[in-house]
Amino acid sequence: MMRAVIIEDEALIRKSLNKLVSESSFGIDVVGEGSNGVEGLQLAERVFPDLIITDIKMPLMNGLEVIKNVKSSGIHCQFIILSGYGDFSFAQEAIHYGVSDYLLKPIRPEQLMQTLHKVKMEFEKRQVDWSEYSEWLIYCSEETKRMAQYIWDVNETEAIQSIDCFNRKWIDSGGVNSQYKVRSMEFLSRIYSYLHNDLGAKKLDYDKKETILWEKSMAEVQVLNKQLIHGWLQTIRETRNYSAHMSVKQVTTFIEDHYKNNELSLQMVADHVNLTAPYLSQIFKQSIGISFSQYLIETRMEKAKQLLSDPHCKAYEIPEHIGYTDYPHFSKTFKKLYGISPREFRSTK
Repeated sequence: MMRAVIIEDEALIRKSLNKLVSESSFGIDVVGEGSNGVEGLQLAERVFPDLIITDIKMPLMNGLEVIKNVKSSGIHCQFIILSGYGDFSFAQEAIHYGVSDYLLKPIRPEQLMQTLHKVKMEFEKRQVDWSEYSEWLIYCSEETKRMAQYIWDVNETEAIQSIDCFNRKWIDSGGVNSQYKVRSMEFLSRIYSYLHNDLGAKKLDYDKKETILWEKSMAEVQVLNKQLIHGWLQTIRETRNYSAHMSVKQVTTFIEDHYKNNELSLQMVADHVNLTAPYLSQIFKQSIGISFSQYLIETRMEKAKQLLSDPHCKAYEIPEHIGYTDYPHFSKTFKKLYGISPREFRSTK
């Protein structure tokens, strides 16, 4: 239901408007009345209406000033202006502030109904638009994180598929060209933000103005977007030790696949990725932030937590499932990492 505020210094007109609006078939709830501009503005700032019906000439603050102040307060609503014949110039100026309509006094009920119908239609359209935009924000938030990770991992195939999916999604929705450019800028800005702020890609170039290019067609902007993604991929290839990154990724995969092997060691993994053990140890810690041995311990202990959460798994069997040869060693390591014993952990589940 729409919420309306009426601001009018003549009490009889104010009450009449309240009755007409409240009893109309448009589902509009009059949530307050103001007898002058200041009172009306304070009311609007308190109740955040969807519609304000205001007279032009009022004591303390006129209708135009009310509109200006409401807009500057960040209140998003529609306006209907009431004016006498002598106030026509004010009403014309009000049009520039985005008022929905202005009505000449004395107000004719049928004229007011037509205006309320127009206002209600616009309100419902905005509700639909906002719902669609909310869906877009959810998609954008999730997809841009994935996209940033693809670029950071130099996964060109997935990155390009992602931008293609974004383009298809917009075309399938029937979105117009100008809106596509704005959504495109928002999409790329979020990707850049994740890359720059969360993943540490500090050397990427990004000029937001270039991504809008209002004189370009949608097809041209799509090409520019792909070029930008390709540029970011290339920059990350050049500025990161890509081969070392891929080696570390191989190592984490190898650990995930072989953590049950109690003989798993740095040397074994170094042999697997064709690197010396000291060099692998160095690049692993630089990339992951902890040593190889600590990463292996944490991986095994996380697997142990999963097994401890399974009531069908016997505690004394867990060490052999995660690469430990005896329970005391496993229990000591678990408690050192998490501050409680495996038995205490299981009792909390």
